[in-house]
Amino acid sequence: MGFDAYFFARLDYQDKEKRLAEKTMEWDQRPMYDSLGDGPQILTHALYNFYNSPDSFDWDTTADENDPPFVTNEKL
Repeated sequence: MGFDAYFFARLDYQDKEKRLAEKTMEWDQRPMYDSLGDGPQILTHALYNFYNSPDSFDWDTTADENDPPFVTNEKL
């Protein structure tokens, strides 16, 4: 399909736990390896926090006292 990279969030919880422990959330996927060998490969990455921003970074103004909101313009 012409992809250079593939990012996704949903994977089996056991696979995710294993990849987090081994620090292998990113890998080269080789589609059709049996017929095409090592040639075509796609950089693949499973997102850590689904499609959300990191836990320590808020985009809104509803943050708690331990995590102040990220606001650059109060008028917005």
